[in-house]
Amino acid sequence: MKKILKFVSASLPMLLISSMAFSNATKMLEQPDLSDNHITFVYAGDIWLANRDGSNPKRLISDNETQMRPHFSPDGSHVAFTADYGNNQDVYIVSINGGEATRLTWHPVDDMVEGWSNDGKRVVFTSMREVNHNRSPQMFEVGIEGGHPLKVMEARAVDPVWAADGETIAYRPFHKAHRGASGWRQHRGGTTPPVWIYNTKSSKTIEVPKPNSNDFEPMWIGNDLYLLSDRDGSVALHHYTTEGTVSKVLDTKPWDILSANAHGSEIIFEAGGELLMHDTNTKKTQTLAIEINPDLPQRRVAWKDVSSNIEFASLSPTGKRAAIVARGEVFTVPLKDGATRNVSQSDGIREMTAIWSVDGSKIAYLSDASGAYELIISDQFGKQQGSSYALTKVKTNYFELVAFADNDSKVIYRDSHLNLKYFDLKKKKSYVIGTDPRRKGFVEGSQQIAVSPDSKWLAYSLLGPSNNQILYLYNFESGKASPITRGMSDAAQPAFSVDGEYLYFSASTNRGPTVASIDMSQQDRPYRAALYAAVLSSAGKSPLLPKSDEEISLEKASDEKKDKKNEDAEVQATRVDLDGIMDRIVALPIAEKNYSHLAVGSDEALYYIDRPQPGSGLDASGNAADKSNLMRFDMTEKKSTQVISDVVNFVLSHDAKTILHASSEGEWQTAEIGAKIESKPLNTAELKMKIDPMKEWAQIFEDTWRMQVDYFYAENLHGIDWQGVYKQYRPLLDHVGTRADLNKLIVAMISELQVGHNRAYGGDVFNPSTVNVGLLGADVRYENGAFRLAKIYTGESWNPYLNTPLGIPGIDIKQGDYILAVNGKAFSANDNFFAAFENTAGKQVSLLVSADPKGKESRKVTVVPMNNERIARQWSWIEANRKYVDEQSKGQVGYVYVPNTADAGFTYFNRMFFAQLDKKAMIIDERSNGGGQIANYITDVLSSTYLAGFKDRDGEVYGSPVGALDGPKVMLIDQDAGSGGDFLPYAFKYEGIGKLIGTRTWGGLIGISHNPAFIDGGQMSVPFIRIFDAKGEWLAENTGIAPDIEVKLMPAEVNKGIDPQLDRGIKQMMDELKAFTPIRAVETPKIPTELGL
Repeated sequence: MKKILKFVSASLPMLLISSMAFSNATKMLEQPDLSDNHITFVYAGDIWLANRDGSNPKRLISDNETQMRPHFSPDGSHVAFTADYGNNQDVYIVSINGGEATRLTWHPVDDMVEGWSNDGKRVVFTSMREVNHNRSPQMFEVGIEGGHPLKVMEARAVDPVWAADGETIAYRPFHKAHRGASGWRQHRGGTTPPVWIYNTKSSKTIEVPKPNSNDFEPMWIGNDLYLLSDRDGSVALHHYTTEGTVSKVLDTKPWDILSANAHGSEIIFEAGGELLMHDTNTKKTQTLAIEINPDLPQRRVAWKDVSSNIEFASLSPTGKRAAIVARGEVFTVPLKDGATRNVSQSDGIREMTAIWSVDGSKIAYLSDASGAYELIISDQFGKQQGSSYALTKVKTNYFELVAFADNDSKVIYRDSHLNLKYFDLKKKKSYVIGTDPRRKGFVEGSQQIAVSPDSKWLAYSLLGPSNNQILYLYNFESGKASPITRGMSDAAQPAFSVDGEYLYFSASTNRGPTVASIDMSQQDRPYRAALYAAVLSSAGKSPLLPKSDEEISLEKASDEKKDKKNEDAEVQATRVDLDGIMDRIVALPIAEKNYSHLAVGSDEALYYIDRPQPGSGLDASGNAADKSNLMRFDMTEKKSTQVISDVVNFVLSHDAKTILHASSEGEWQTAEIGAKIESKPLNTAELKMKIDPMKEWAQIFEDTWRMQVDYFYAENLHGIDWQGVYKQYRPLLDHVGTRADLNKLIVAMISELQVGHNRAYGGDVFNPSTVNVGLLGADVRYENGAFRLAKIYTGESWNPYLNTPLGIPGIDIKQGDYILAVNGKAFSANDNFFAAFENTAGKQVSLLVSADPKGKESRKVTVVPMNNERIARQWSWIEANRKYVDEQSKGQVGYVYVPNTADAGFTYFNRMFFAQLDKKAMIIDERSNGGGQIANYITDVLSSTYLAGFKDRDGEVYGSPVGALDGPKVMLIDQDAGSGGDFLPYAFKYEGIGKLIGTRTWGGLIGISHNPAFIDGGQMSVPFIRIFDAKGEWLAENTGIAPDIEVKLMPAEVNKGIDPQLDRGIKQMMDELKAFTPIRAVETPKIPTELGL
């Protein structure tokens, strides 16, 4: 490689304290660049232009859609940027004098601007559009006059920037862990990128030396290279010399330098929400005081429809109204007549889980008005200020209200630490009812409780020592809890009969291997439960006993009528005789299935949800083919029938006459219960409220801080001064201009905890209307004056998940053909191919096709473009690898790709592994594994030991386990495999299955979340569990799993189509096969010739 770096003496590191003297200066400025006369930057999703000293700032691009990553052209006349117009992040350029921006790319995969070519004729961008696996993009260029983009190289490239010689690129080969929604400062796992300097002519690579740190944002100043690095802790500016040394230029502690760009001898960068400029000649640094007061549409106070933000619903005692919690407000909605009421009427305050009192006069809910979530007891009209009660002395706890009990004197609730409690409104004190020893996992209905009709008894379930749930009865008068099941089955979902004589519940004897949990071994296993009734009184009778109508005297009939009237006026006491109750449990005559949400109606029928079984069937899109349906069991007819289809949740009113139910599409409906139910939509049209975004964002910020305290797996938060972190980041909140910027602030704050799986995203961000762009499932190149199909990804025509537009039988298009026109419109030289496919996904499109670029013997072909071809590209890569391994090993070695450790990983492994059991050895490729579950199923199968052989009269000898391969195995790993993708190679190595080849994995085994969503539906995943290994040591977090044999993907090889990690895996298997002796018998013992043998 030609020497292009000259030696510059290292600057002395200097501590730069971000100036707060500019009290009126705007913060949350980001992504700056500079030219001879101007600077550009992003604030509130818009691109701004200012003088070099920060004066005279003005919007260069203003739109509701988000703009990002502005970069000046070399002469400073234009700015290239990425914009999210039409919900599609593409490349645009605009003059610094303003005017309409020019669009340069149209592909539906994000195109991120990185800079310019040295001559200013092309914009450099990165994109995942042609990536077949991996989580990092490739480098492209597109001409400013238009035309089709050109891929610079096959190797992955992030932050690429051309050197002055026009043939050398400085870049990093993969993304860092701390980016986007993921907050992970000072990551030290496998995803710590280096900066590589690659010569495109000689194919030589220089790696900037580093410890285990993150190096990124390389910048050329002449022939000198500068970069950002966190090798000393905080991200600082560094300088690399030809002698191979890296020296720190400056830092901005306590803030990281987040992005930087260079021009001339100066570097502009952001830190702590401010922009700073450093002169590499004078070694001076200045903070730019930029004051802007723009109109920010997302800050405007406005009325909003919050019907799509419903997070909790309950019914009034007689079903006249529903209490709805939406967008942090408590509403009551009439089921028939009347107006919707906002009961809480708060602004910048969050309310949660509203429930009605049994007498209907009060509503209880949670509110953080005091700075901590407290219990509020309010009248149902919201006219009087509710009484407030602290449920705990801990100010950061979260709760969920469940029900009133004991004549409305107690409120039952759950806290965020596995406790079921009640708050005594008279004594103003909380009491523990029961505590789960661990979380129950993702089991529908496992949290269900039931209060007896006289409100003196509570039925609930807790996990027992064997992982089965045990059903309990709690008496409020005695304060005693009594188990009514033994733990030999999984008993849950209790429901009292209306007369209080029976307690219905579900129980399963096969929950052990089926419960949805962290283990992959539970995948596709059906959960079967039966439904039961416990006769509560020792004098009671089974609800299934035969009944007989008998004629009685008029006098007796009159007495019974009076008795019934008295019973209706006064609730009868629920009699519970605990002695012998386990022997008074009867099974209902219903098939065992996956049931949840039991409730008894006023008609004495049992209502429940029948859910699809795992693995019972998938539709063409891969989702469960069946819906959850509401069933009704009639006690007289002893028969169950479906009464409502597509019900995922429901609740009955206290009088058990009215039902409120939700569908899988989020539609809420109500009806009177009975043998035939006719539902009507709940009128949510008036669920509207006035929202002050700045107040709501402040509440979200507070929730962020509190949730980390309450849900983080370690109570000490690893010793961090979390209050100090709050004080550091809270001032920036006043400068947030968009909801997306709030997410960035949250991610920055939670990144201080320096752990994986700590993420924030979503919420009421601006969502532009989507204009789709159709794809053909092909690599398109502009060659010979026309667009050529360089490669067609055929997928699998028989597979509903993997077919592609050009891979369907009967489509007369071949690889190498040229596409000359789309829907009758011919292409010109400056056209972008994908621009012709706007709004065509899923629609018929006419293509003019020819084997000749001039159009000789052209033909018209009708196709239906797809909206995403990533899976087709991935599967093509997988199949190519499998065939390559088969060819190179002469049929001896198989190849299995595992994309994650969740559903797709389970499916891919089963499909590929068991179909190659004829191989002698196997390569398991988990590179870019996205995680999910603990893949014990995979390692269990891979480590299966040969137990015995079988002799049939006919056919070959076979053995047990049938689905096992006894030969050598190896696993390919890389920096993009993480979470479950960390655990899988750990387990593979721990169980002695084989060697690991590649690079160190991500290193994230603190995961993932049980905390609530934000008030506007945004999400934050607070890591609540941490994994340690079999030796009792913390596993992989912030270190990753190291390979036994390290092999990197260097650009010179990747650009030639070589996969050195796969090649090394093949070599390893062939070497191990030389010493391997098969243990599975292919011949039987000698057949006996004597009887009795």
